[in-house]
Amino acid sequence: MPTTETPKTTVHESQAGQPEMNEKQAPVPSKTNLKVTSSKTIPSVSPANAKKNGASSKKRPMDPQELNNMIQNKITQLENESLIEDEEEKELAKAVKKASKEIKDTINSRDDQMEKFDIIQQRYMELFQDMKRLELDHVKLKKRNEQLQKEKDAARSDLSKANLLKHKFENICRELQKENKRIKEESKRLAASEQQKREELSSKFENTIWEIKSKMEEDTDEKKKRAEDNEALKDKFRSFLEQYELREKHFKSVVRSKDLELQLYEAKLQQQKQLTEQENIKNNSLKEQVETFTKTETELRKQLNVYVDKNGTGVLIPQMTKKTKKLEKENSSIKGKCDIMNKNILEMAEERARDQKAIEDAKKKQAKLVNLCRALQAERTVLKKKLESFELTPIRRPSTPISSTCEEGSSDCGSTEDTAPCKCTEDNNGEVSEMPSQCFCGIDRECFEVGQKLDVPGGPDLETDSVIERDELVVN
Repeated sequence: MPTTETPKTTVHESQAGQPEMNEKQAPVPSKTNLKVTSSKTIPSVSPANAKKNGASSKKRPMDPQELNNMIQNKITQLENESLIEDEEEKELAKAVKKASKEIKDTINSRDDQMEKFDIIQQRYMELFQDMKRLELDHVKLKKRNEQLQKEKDAARSDLSKANLLKHKFENICRELQKENKRIKEESKRLAASEQQKREELSSKFENTIWEIKSKMEEDTDEKKKRAEDNEALKDKFRSFLEQYELREKHFKSVVRSKDLELQLYEAKLQQQKQLTEQENIKNNSLKEQVETFTKTETELRKQLNVYVDKNGTGVLIPQMTKKTKKLEKENSSIKGKCDIMNKNILEMAEERARDQKAIEDAKKKQAKLVNLCRALQAERTVLKKKLESFELTPIRRPSTPISSTCEEGSSDCGSTEDTAPCKCTEDNNGEVSEMPSQCFCGIDRECFEVGQKLDVPGGPDLETDSVIERDELVVN
């Protein structure tokens, strides 16, 4: 350590050359202390700090201007340090010369050797105490210097981080300013475009309103015609619904008649079944009688043969012949009855087959009529919905009259075949009446033809056979 070694060298020189010392030489250690403090105040860069600064410099690219400033500061710092060291060396040399001169003067002023030795010893002890005190101060200052150096390194690292954050924030601020400028320009452009679109829409809206007003003024006559057409169509649909209700009643009556016929056929079938069962019972009883008669005949013949063998004469033969003839007659009559019963059974079986076939045909016709009724009911519901829609909302139709559209065969009025009058509808009393309105069902033409074939002018009751024949024609 240069600060502590300099006082030792001065002490040894004073011991060798001069035995006495004056109290005026006390300020010498203060000069050495000045050197220590001045050397401590000189900024020095530790290896750890250098590593940290290197790491921070690696993290952030240095600006050329900043790098130039750092180099200039370092050069000036080194020059100042060299000048301070030269001045301190000069002051130290002056202090040593002055101290040695004072010691020589004090020693030369004393004549006794012991006094000289005591003065030198006293001076040495003072200098030794000053040296120890300076060493302790030096250790304290060294620790303080290390602590301050650490704080300085931490402050430098914080400064480098702050500079890095500052650089980042500056870049972000520049980018945000650019983005803000771009957004302002974009918002101005969008506002201008929106204003232009709004003006275009307002002009377009005004034009459409003007056109609608002109059309509304022009279409007053057409609206009246359309209202009249709608009223006529509503009347037609009401008549259609009434017609369909009457037709539904007619089909219900037809289905009811078919149900009654089916019940009649089933009753006849049950009756025929009972008759066949009775005939089967009679047939079985007659068969049992025939078997018993044949058994009795064989037994009687055996007895006759026995009697003939026993008597040898023909006393009992006439009686037995009479009995046999009588039994043969009964047997032939029973056989005739059996043949008649068999014929009756065959006829009943054939009649049963015919009845079953008729029942199956009636069931098929009933199923067809039920399906037809369901289709008509579905069509009626559709027409009701259409009528409700016509009543709720007016229908927009062309200005042409209804008669012309109907003559052209449009879908609203139906074809020429659909407009044929339907003469097959029955009223509640079962009479067939001609409908004044138009018929739009899928079987109207056939109903009209059936009415002409049956020659029903409008009043007499229909019998079951004519109803069945008409239904067959309608279904087919």
